[in-house]
Amino acid sequence: MYVPAHFAMSAEQVAEVLATAPAGDLVTVGPDGLVATYVPMLFDADAGVHGRLVGHLSRVNDQWRPAAAPGGVDALFIAHGAGDYVEADWLSTPEAQSVPTWNYVTVQVWGRLVVHDDPAWMLEAVRRLSAAHGDATVDTLPAAEVDALLRAVVGVELQITRVAGKAKMSQNKSPQVVRSVIDGLRGAGGDDTAAWMEEYSLPRAQAKADLLAGIRERRQG
Repeated sequence: MYVPAHFAMSAEQVAEVLATAPAGDLVTVGPDGLVATYVPMLFDADAGVHGRLVGHLSRVNDQWRPAAAPGGVDALFIAHGAGDYVEADWLSTPEAQSVPTWNYVTVQVWGRLVVHDDPAWMLEAVRRLSAAHGDATVDTLPAAEVDALLRAVVGVELQITRVAGKAKMSQNKSPQVVRSVIDGLRGAGGDDTAAWMEEYSLPRAQAKADLLAGIRERRQG
């Protein structure tokens, strides 16, 4: 993924996206080429050097089968954070007109995908994933129904080797333009994107503006 320096995310921001994204695209290469499934995954930040993602696939979804081989297979998981359409008027200034764009946060995770077909492992994964979304249904079902559900899925674990995060959130614009975009998004219902920009983009844009102003003052002095 191409990530300009001004759109790079910190490790903390990447971890936040992985911990809060409801689901993402799990991509692997199978006998017929690229395969992708949109699936919820639970992020364990403390597992290994880079952490791991835990989830499950339907047993009838053949994407898991190559990963059942010893050592698993290479995989990519793509999670998305806040994102919204940005109108041209929000970006334009009296000095320069702009075109519309899309602001977004995305995290790409590479690693080895391995399969877990042990009922105890899968039950713990399903229980934790459900709890992360505020659902404790699995703990209220009769044991026979839980067993049937577990037989219908296969546990998967992405052992992370590399992570990249990109937040294209107008950080390279002036503080005035960033504020204009935030106001526009709030008016259009893009509250999540506006909140992200207010917390991260606006301080970065202001810091850059202050730095440039200081350089100009020193040159003039």
